[in-house]
Amino acid sequence: MLRTKRFFINGLVLACTSVFLRGVGVSFNVYITNTIGAEGIGLFGLIMSVYMLATTVASSGASLAATRLVTEELSFGCDRGIRRSMAVCLRYTLFFGLLSCFLLFFFAEPLGRFWLGDARTVRSLRILAVSMPCIALSSAMNGYFTAVRRVTKGAFAQVFELAVKISVTVFALKIFVSRGIEYACMAVVGGGSVAEVASFLMMYLLYRLDAKRYQGKKEGEKQYTMRMLHIALPVAVSSYLRSGLVTLEHLLVPRGLKKFGASASASLAQYGVVHGMVMPILLFPSAVLSAFAGLLVPELTEFQKQEKLTGINRVVSRAFRLTLTFGVGAAGIFFAFAQELGIAIYKSGDAALFMRFLAPLVVVMYTDSVTDAMLKGLNQQVYSMRYNIIDSAVSVTLIYSVLPRFGVNGYVAIIFVTELLNAFLSINRLIQITDFRISLFRHIFLPVILILLSAYGVRLGLIARLGYVPDSPGLLALAISAVAGMYLALIALVQKRQRV
Repeated sequence: MLRTKRFFINGLVLACTSVFLRGVGVSFNVYITNTIGAEGIGLFGLIMSVYMLATTVASSGASLAATRLVTEELSFGCDRGIRRSMAVCLRYTLFFGLLSCFLLFFFAEPLGRFWLGDARTVRSLRILAVSMPCIALSSAMNGYFTAVRRVTKGAFAQVFELAVKISVTVFALKIFVSRGIEYACMAVVGGGSVAEVASFLMMYLLYRLDAKRYQGKKEGEKQYTMRMLHIALPVAVSSYLRSGLVTLEHLLVPRGLKKFGASASASLAQYGVVHGMVMPILLFPSAVLSAFAGLLVPELTEFQKQEKLTGINRVVSRAFRLTLTFGVGAAGIFFAFAQELGIAIYKSGDAALFMRFLAPLVVVMYTDSVTDAMLKGLNQQVYSMRYNIIDSAVSVTLIYSVLPRFGVNGYVAIIFVTELLNAFLSINRLIQITDFRISLFRHIFLPVILILLSAYGVRLGLIARLGYVPDSPGLLALAISAVAGMYLALIALVQKRQRV
């Protein structure tokens, strides 16, 4: 009971923090979109695609390695082992953080001019390079806080980081936005880099204070470096391939849209609508799932280390069912209210259209994310990354061949194909290594019916009473809350009747 209570308390802390951070982040993203425009968001997206590759090199699987090593030592009360594990992980990440910084700074010119195809990205890439060592070290400390189940400290550092990011970015935009898109992007990435450095300093202080509680001399299996490399290096290599393919994918999209007939400016704008506007909204509710998914890694690691197969099957089955229920509910709301959400948030009919097209995919994306977390907790991270690489390779191939012929509609279809492929492979692997099953009717079709009844019931009620569905943020939030409440009530009623 204590273990379950601790899990849900930590999960709620992380979930509330994640929802707050994403809520503020989405609002901030709207501000940036309105300030620098769709083309600016498209250019910023290109910069961030290289940034994600650089952060992948910087972290190189250290977060998962720290979580698993510390969890293993913690499960047997090995205080000295915890300290030794973290020392190894921090040295490992510092090396890769400095390597990433060096590569990004000194190769920014060819990356920006020839790879991204836009010289306006060069200065932004150099600004981002400064934060790489801090991002690397922070990833290991995040893994530590997850393993010891004291997530409030990591959450506090994240809130602090966001506050710094918004303050610095808004100040910088007011100074530089009038000088053009290049300087506007520099202001945005500069605010993010300053925030990463500030967050690292805060997290390091919290880590040093927390680590003092482990003063014992007991050690576990030792061989910390080899154990860490066994976990981190396969993830790192796989992540490099995956991130490189994702970066290539993001570079090919605007170019494919140009071949379809769109201008350079329009191509960046279309790319910005899908990736910079629609996807952050669709992924917003997953903040709740991501919080609990991260905590599943140490829980499943501990069960596996202690060979508690019943506990593993129970956790996996419950997590999978709850994810499906949550994902179906979110997808139904996005589908039913896409038009109103697109207008309320971005005042964009294009954003509303793509949101409705992509809404059914929310279930797949959410389920795949939680499944990946469970696979990592069960030491299946190599399989997880293998599937991600397959997904990205297929995506790059289809973007190169399909996008010039079918344009942005073809891109939406490609997103569907690759997300479904990734989810199928991951779920199939989870089924192979655990003893869990789901009912297609009870866990998928029935929730779909219930969310459609809830969503369109509320829509019809609003139309009958007001003559329209409101698109003002406040009234729309109330309507969506009513849908969520009705959906949860119907789910609870059906589950009660099934138990009877």
